[in-house]
Amino acid sequence: MKRWSVLLLSLSLALTVTACGGGNAKNTESQANGANNSGDTPAAEQVTLKLSTWQTDAKAQWSKIIPEFEKEHPNIKVELDLLNEKGDSVASMQKLDLMAASNDQLDIVELPYTNYTQRADIGLFEPLDDYIAKDGYKYEDEYLVDTHVNGKIYALPSSMQRWFVILNKSMLDEAGLPVPTDWTWKDFEQYAKTLTKGEGAEKRFGAYLHNWPDYFQLQLMSKSSDNTFLKNDGTSNAKDPLLKSNLEMMKRMMYEDKSANPYEDIISQKLAYRNQYFNGLAAMLPIGDWMVAESGGTDAIPATFETVFAPLPKLEGESQHYSPVQPTYMAVASKSKNKEAAYQFVRWYTSQGLEIGGRVFSGWAKSDTDKLVDTIVNSSKDPSKINVESLKYTMKNSAPGSASVPAKYADEAKNVVIPEAELYLMNKQDIDKTIDSIDQKITEVVNNN
Repeated sequence: MKRWSVLLLSLSLALTVTACGGGNAKNTESQANGANNSGDTPAAEQVTLKLSTWQTDAKAQWSKIIPEFEKEHPNIKVELDLLNEKGDSVASMQKLDLMAASNDQLDIVELPYTNYTQRADIGLFEPLDDYIAKDGYKYEDEYLVDTHVNGKIYALPSSMQRWFVILNKSMLDEAGLPVPTDWTWKDFEQYAKTLTKGEGAEKRFGAYLHNWPDYFQLQLMSKSSDNTFLKNDGTSNAKDPLLKSNLEMMKRMMYEDKSANPYEDIISQKLAYRNQYFNGLAAMLPIGDWMVAESGGTDAIPATFETVFAPLPKLEGESQHYSPVQPTYMAVASKSKNKEAAYQFVRWYTSQGLEIGGRVFSGWAKSDTDKLVDTIVNSSKDPSKINVESLKYTMKNSAPGSASVPAKYADEAKNVVIPEAELYLMNKQDIDKTIDSIDQKITEVVNNN
């Protein structure tokens, strides 16, 4: 915590210095818009922006997207600044913080879901409220999630991650099971038992449940609100009965039903969810929608079977399937000398631009989901391996859970859950002690922040 505090202080000082020497917004605005000038008006001065992101070209398709923006804005050049060659978001955010405290150029910044608030809070980003007002649109009419921090909008949502379950169609057919369209977590467990087959190293598990914290809160994710380890008000959500129920479900599947990989195998063998699913070692996988395009195969792992999609199972007594929506954020750096031009890219990308890449779903309220499904599927390596009908059904019938801006300590709270959940799953701590410890540690994080 002390080291982070020092970093925040250094960032704040750096931002104060750069704010004093920053470019004039009105001046830059005339440069950015000058391409439309005619007659005796001087030609627009060329502006070069840096787009700093952790998302590789293979994932985001920047090589398709950026040229289209530059065609529409010939006086603005956008250079990709990949913060980590492997697309590691944690390492990328560490580099971003160092860049913010140095003389490195920062203009457009894209951030993962839980990394936005703490950096907006210390002034790393330019407030966008005045730009939005000048553009003449209402934020809530244009975007699916709220990005306000301390009453101001510091970013627009770019991709909008949903969760669902992907299933191996041939394995479903072999077991005589229909593609789920209306199911609960109890049904999910039953499907997993039915789909499990064989023994030993070649055993096929009915489901794979990875060691990410997201899997510890799967049932919480099926709620319409308060659907993470933190409630919407930023306090601990560990006492929600669904967290206990979900951990018990995981342990039951791993050790009683033996329909999911034992947790110690996931850790000791460093199992990868892509390998487990695409190599036919697991029939089902709850996962985020970045896997739509990958279901058509990749250079590393070809698709050899058809993938179908089902909504995240609903809770008992609920009539609706819910999915959490976890946006990525695109912001204008407060130290940028070309803020107006940077905002133009942010606004363009988070509306029409993202869809050109055809890899992820959009946070833009006016996006045509069916059309985007077709674009994503057709841009995959082998579209025939992706069942479009079940995918469109799943997207239409998964209501978005509430997505308040995550607290700036959301990652810290998530991380304290991991060791306690692991103690329970590996039979070193009972469930009640586990829940009490998780609640205590999350509350400590909240109080310290």
